Amino acid sequence: MSEIQNALSALCEYINSLVNVGLTFEHLKLARNNAPGEDVAETLRNTLHVLSYHAAREKRGDIDFRNYDTLTALKLHLAFLQYPAIEFYSLSLQSDCNRDLLIALAWLLGTQNVLTIVLRAKLAGSVLGTECSRVDPPEQSSIRFASSVVRPDNQLTDTQLASILNLNTRVNLNLREISELTRERGSLVSKVHAASIDVSGLPHLSVSESALTKRLATTSDIDGSSGDEARRREFRDAGILLDTRAKWLRKRHVFFDWMVTTIQEHRKFIEMTSREIDSQELAAFSSLLRQMIREKLRVLTSVEAASSKSRNMALECPSRAHRSQYNDIEVQNWLDDLNERQKHEEEDLQRNRKRLADELEKMLELIPSTIRV
Repeated sequence: MSEIQNALSALCEYINSLVNVGLTFEHLKLARNNAPGEDVAETLRNTLHVLSYHAAREKRGDIDFRNYDTLTALKLHLAFLQYPAIEFYSLSLQSDCNRDLLIALAWLLGTQNVLTIVLRAKLAGSVLGTECSRVDPPEQSSIRFASSVVRPDNQLTDTQLASILNLNTRVNLNLREISELTRERGSLVSKVHAASIDVSGLPHLSVSESALTKRLATTSDIDGSSGDEARRREFRDAGILLDTRAKWLRKRHVFFDWMVTTIQEHRKFIEMTSREIDSQELAAFSSLLRQMIREKLRVLTSVEAASSKSRNMALECPSRAHRSQYNDIEVQNWLDDLNERQKHEEEDLQRNRKRLADELEKMLELIPSTIRV
């Protein structure tokens, strides 16, 4: 039991360090036992809402359900991610099925790699991400292309020869300075290691770490040591976060083994109690999905119509009927244009009908057929 508790505690610590939702070992334990509790349900819903949002945004950046309440937005996120448990979409705020929330959380962790997504986003905006992703701008090269140096008659002027000699001299000086700096750095590292190897258990510090430590110890706040202290604190927080992740990865298999037994108990509970699905809540969510799909199809249809190249601008010309009164060729061209336009409209209609039928079939597969007499 202690091993399971350590794994659940590591998971809660890792999640709280990423999204700070206040998840604890007791919440997961009570959810496994399906014990009623508003605090447990609310904490799990908030955790699922934040994590599912990041998982959905990873797949599509335009996902945004902020106009809905937490539970509805959570259901929409999981529906977009194709979470297969139909009974989850029938949950309401008054439901006491906290075990369903725990199973949904395990599904997110196991299939969507959501914690890694949140970690990457958090580190990318931190000082560690800035330090690792910083790219120095390329310097303007003093070397010109051969076409600009060599004259058409393949003869070099005295100015060009002098420029080449100058560049050669600069390269040699830079190579010499690099060599001297390398030797100096090696000497400084040796001195730092020799001075810190047996002093209060200090680790072997690099030259940059030694310089930062010296500046923190000798520079006043007015000179800017507060900025160094803030950066050091951010680096320390990033290190703690990575250590927390490593701790969770070592215990992850224990959590999923524990969830296997949880799902088995959940299935036995459903078979014994003949649990009924809240049809009203499920119907309301299905109606919301149909409305959103219909709106999405309408937007896609309008975009396709706006970008369609089959539209003939001559049809909007009011003088065309007047021009075609005594011109059989113009009449025939107009009829051909109308027939072509009708053909494209019928093809678009059939395509939209097929798309709508496919979407409805997918929705019917997600909704169990319930017949009440």
